[in-house]
Amino acid sequence: MTDDAALPGVRASDADREAVVARLQKALAEGRLDLDEFGQRAGTAYVAVTTAELAQLVDDLPTEAPVEIVGRRAPETLSSYFGDIKVAGPTVPTRATTVFGDVQLDLRGLRTGAARLDLRLGTVFGDVDVIVAEGVDAQLEGRTVFGDRMVDLAPVPRVAGTPLVVVHARTVFGDLKLRSLAPGESPSRWRQLMERLAQRRAE
Repeated sequence: MTDDAALPGVRASDADREAVVARLQKALAEGRLDLDEFGQRAGTAYVAVTTAELAQLVDDLPTEAPVEIVGRRAPETLSSYFGDIKVAGPTVPTRATTVFGDVQLDLRGLRTGAARLDLRLGTVFGDVDVIVAEGVDAQLEGRTVFGDRMVDLAPVPRVAGTPLVVVHARTVFGDLKLRSLAPGESPSRWRQLMERLAQRRAE
């Protein structure tokens, strides 16, 4: 926001509101806010009338600093509001949070020399879905409120040199899913098969 926008009586623009929500998303990803605090503040930001109201929502947060992105490495933290986070490739974020959106991390192409990979993921009104390659040892920790937990890992020997993947996740009105898929297998196709299986069991 500009110096003029910081004046108490100045009416907030859409750009001002989006800038504040972006700062709140960053604070959520860094662990400075929990999911409930983020949801309350973001909701207030979108209905704020003046810039003074917006300033109160971030006055206990650090000011933003420029972020330098080098190469194609995935950022360590990602956050989204009214949108999904879907990441696949040799690197993935270790923290990801969404409100009204899903988090899906496909780790089948992961390249790392670490013996253990800890992921901290959270959603409000969305699912957490983590996919590992068959033969990767993985664990799901965390809880869901008004949602289901599911772990479906292929019963195959652990592949030497692969890390232990530990998913620390929390959802509110969403599911937690940890599963393994073969290379090239479509995540969406897997979901369709599981939904058909669930329907048959219900019949």
